[in-house]
Amino acid sequence: MKRLLLLALGLALLTPASVLADAPSYSGKVVVIPVGEEDLIARARFEFMSRTLERCSAEGAEAVIFDLDTPGGLLWDTVDLMMTDLQKLKPRSFAFVNPRALSAGAMIAVATDGIYMTPASSAGAASPVYGNGQEMGEAERAKMNSATMSMARAVAKRKGHNPAVIEAMIDMGKELKVNGQTLDNKKEILTLDAEQAIMQVDGKPLFAKAIVKSLDEIKKAEGLQGQIITAEPTFFETIAIWVTKYAAILILIGVAGGYLEMQTPGFGLPGFVSVASFSTFFFGHYVAGSLVGQETAVTVAVFIVGILFIILEFTLFPGTMVPGIVGFVCVMAALVYTMSGWELPAPAEGVAPPAFNFELSAYALGLRNFALGMIGAAAVILVAARYLPETRTFRRLVLESAAGGTLDSTPAMSASRSVKMGDEGRTISALRPYGTVQFGDQRIEAMVEGGYVQSGTSVRVREVSGARIVVEALT
Repeated sequence: MKRLLLLALGLALLTPASVLADAPSYSGKVVVIPVGEEDLIARARFEFMSRTLERCSAEGAEAVIFDLDTPGGLLWDTVDLMMTDLQKLKPRSFAFVNPRALSAGAMIAVATDGIYMTPASSAGAASPVYGNGQEMGEAERAKMNSATMSMARAVAKRKGHNPAVIEAMIDMGKELKVNGQTLDNKKEILTLDAEQAIMQVDGKPLFAKAIVKSLDEIKKAEGLQGQIITAEPTFFETIAIWVTKYAAILILIGVAGGYLEMQTPGFGLPGFVSVASFSTFFFGHYVAGSLVGQETAVTVAVFIVGILFIILEFTLFPGTMVPGIVGFVCVMAALVYTMSGWELPAPAEGVAPPAFNFELSAYALGLRNFALGMIGAAAVILVAARYLPETRTFRRLVLESAAGGTLDSTPAMSASRSVKMGDEGRTISALRPYGTVQFGDQRIEAMVEGGYVQSGTSVRVREVSGARIVVEALT
């Protein structure tokens, strides 16, 4: 457990600067940030984009182009990118709708200095929805739309875009007419195709500057001279993206490894795998931005306290349940919070931030991943509990450690024949589930099912099947 603490805290000391150490320079370059189908549903990807924009400002990039092909994503993370990161960006920014910028993608587009679209492209449909498919109530919908429109409208005005367009993309109640043509009525949410997007209104484009076929055409239209370079995640950022995407699998491996480690004496491979899984879990979420500053140490500390309570339940206070329940709650709280950590975006100047309200839906992803990980771990544990104790390698490993030397399976088989159901003895080693029991002047391998028996406990033989002896503690 000490190794888990040292490794987790050591990973937490890695700074964003060290994470970006192997990234190429953006000085004088046109930096392209790809935004694909799943990029706006991964917080690690938002953290990558935020760091990339910071580097573009610090290193003097000529321009930033978002290459958009997305159906949408996380609302508050998108708003934070729009109202904080893009507003602080020093180089010019552009959006390339190639070919979709729907929902959150459309909101990112209006936060840039200029929008371009491919010939067969569309943008819009930015009305907020719950990620779990749950329907919003009428009052909740109105409140959410109002807050989202207020922030999106402020950004659109600052960047010189038509605010009525993004409003119609967000709120079904908004109607949009252009040059006598109704593009959107009060029964639909606005989605523009390329031809509609470049329509002129009072000498200005409705949404996009022009239709282009490539990034090079955007460079030519804007007079950009720098080399085009695509921003790619560093090694550690890639780890963060994968960790946040497959967090449930890391939980499965960590829990199953921890259980198997507690079934064998000493510290072996299952324990190492468990430590590595959970360390990777916390490190990945730290790099992804789900944990920041002291929050990282506090969350890891809560997790370790939970693990300690669970160990107490299995070793010193088996069957009492209280340490185990406390430990489980601490572990669940640490893991779910890490996967669900979020904050409200900083508002643009002159825009009031939305009121903070605790919403269980904000933790839906963390709860889902935790549940999937625990269910998977339970399945692995059940299979291991059923078949692993029967393997010769596992039994020899347990007995060698418990008895202090190598035990020959043939004498053990012979001795077991002298033991019958109802015989009483005393454990020489802890049974987890296998161990050594003293019956008279004989020491014989035995096991307990569905529990843990401490060394020095009086036991009774409940079942004898060949060399397999099952005992139970005397009450």
